[in-house]
Amino acid sequence: MMPTLLKTFLFFQLFACIYTNYNAFFALMVTNPTVVQQVNQIETNLTKTNAQFVKFVHNTSYLHIRLNTIELNETTLPLIQNFLKDLPKAICNVSYSVPALFEGTAVKANTTLHGKVNAMSSTVISSVHQKIYSLLNGTGILSIDEHVIFHPKMDIVELDDRKHEDLLQIMFNRTGDFKLNTGDFIKEIVLFNATPSGAFHDVIGRAPLAPCSNFTVFKPELLSNRVPIFTNIDDLDFKK
Repeated sequence: MMPTLLKTFLFFQLFACIYTNYNAFFALMVTNPTVVQQVNQIETNLTKTNAQFVKFVHNTSYLHIRLNTIELNETTLPLIQNFLKDLPKAICNVSYSVPALFEGTAVKANTTLHGKVNAMSSTVISSVHQKIYSLLNGTGILSIDEHVIFHPKMDIVELDDRKHEDLLQIMFNRTGDFKLNTGDFIKEIVLFNATPSGAFHDVIGRAPLAPCSNFTVFKPELLSNRVPIFTNIDDLDFKK
């Protein structure tokens, strides 16, 4: 019999190998200038307090809320391209302008400082996430969640695996330095790919969201003798 400790170790090794195949993810990119300004101030306040955090702050040009993680390779590339083209119409009943309204910041596991979205935003974003997941199921594109339970959040500082007791302590001692009380209404879903450095900051696809009214809808009785013609959507910015 294989010792339990060894089996556990091998399981996590296998899981790590499998998970590394999931090298791209859908996200809501937060670009509202007021949000960016507040996050910049948070990062400045934190790094002034403790300079060790400088290398862990997120680039505010790529603030985002992660949605579904997928496997991207030569086989799935054309599938994902078609998926992005079809996504605006497929998701229009869920949301065509996704609210990302923040109500402060929080620390998770003493390693990640993130922006918290309010309850309404969390509900809508979770619905978008679930819709994408159900749509992916029918495409052959493998999808996985980073966490068992999806909780939308916007990472601001992400530390390494070492213990950083200072982060939690600074948060509690200087609450005024971590205000995030603004938001954004996001009108597109982007697809990020991993760059050679391992950072997910390469936008390789965009799906601009639109109301259902932007798509031509025919009455059921006309479907038998007319070919549906949908309103054109601008070609997606998809790098080859």
